[in-house]
Amino acid sequence: MKTEKLILDLIDEFVANHNASTLSVSKYKQNLKMMVEWLTKNADVRTPQRSDIIRFREWMIQSGRKAHTIDAILASVRQFFKYLEEHDYYDNIAAGISSPKKSKKFKKDHLRPDQVHTLLASINKSTITGKRDYAIMNLMVRTGMRCIEVSRMNVCDMIIDEGSWIIDIQGKGRIDKDRTLGVTEKVIEPIREYLNMREVTEDMPMFINHSYVSHDTRITTLTMSKIIKKRLVSIGLNNAKLTAHSLRHTAAVNTLLAGATIFQVQQMLGHSDIKTTQVYLLSIAEEQAREGGPVRLLDDIY
Repeated sequence: MKTEKLILDLIDEFVANHNASTLSVSKYKQNLKMMVEWLTKNADVRTPQRSDIIRFREWMIQSGRKAHTIDAILASVRQFFKYLEEHDYYDNIAAGISSPKKSKKFKKDHLRPDQVHTLLASINKSTITGKRDYAIMNLMVRTGMRCIEVSRMNVCDMIIDEGSWIIDIQGKGRIDKDRTLGVTEKVIEPIREYLNMREVTEDMPMFINHSYVSHDTRITTLTMSKIIKKRLVSIGLNNAKLTAHSLRHTAAVNTLLAGATIFQVQQMLGHSDIKTTQVYLLSIAEEQAREGGPVRLLDDIY
């Protein structure tokens, strides 16, 4: 260091002069003190080298920390050494040291067609609640609609236009109906069976609560998530990566596997950027890799 100041004092000076919220300042201090503790044990904390920061990064990776956590810590380290160089305290030895690449895989899994069949078949449709739950889950696996989009539906959003059924959808973050999706009788029929058990008007919510406490109120995303998760667990799919949102992934992946184009799936899901939709191709590629097709071909050759 080109100063007699202790490194912990330099950290205090850095965060004091850093234009950040109180929470961010606290995280900067926490992240940088972790670096200091590691340097104290594994290097010369007074004269750290670039190779030490790289070794610190590798230690974090080997310790099992998540990519986004390591990224946040290294961001603090890079900003700190940039500050030291700007004030002629020390060379910026952290410049250009990259964070580990984040996985582009989905955080959630999808269901295979046979699992979709098992899920829907497990629902008792003899009650109004059962008919509602079946209609919701059937809708989601056939259209890829989000929980929030299903929750926002009103009876009037299901329309016949020139002999075909369409659904008006209010997407996430939207204040009005921003897209229309054509659907089939297999989507509509369970919804009609459910609505036939209620006295409805056009402006009423499509799906409501039927419990004593919250009777006739619009079903919430939290309630839907709990219902779907409970149903998944009941058929043996007790996996943290399988949630209500997995039904959206299920529709996307299985539609692509059935031969739809990436553009068609983009329109179905309401993605503004096709790059968001293309991530589903990675899910398909991962599944195919697990099946070991190329390896099996080599077995035949060898």
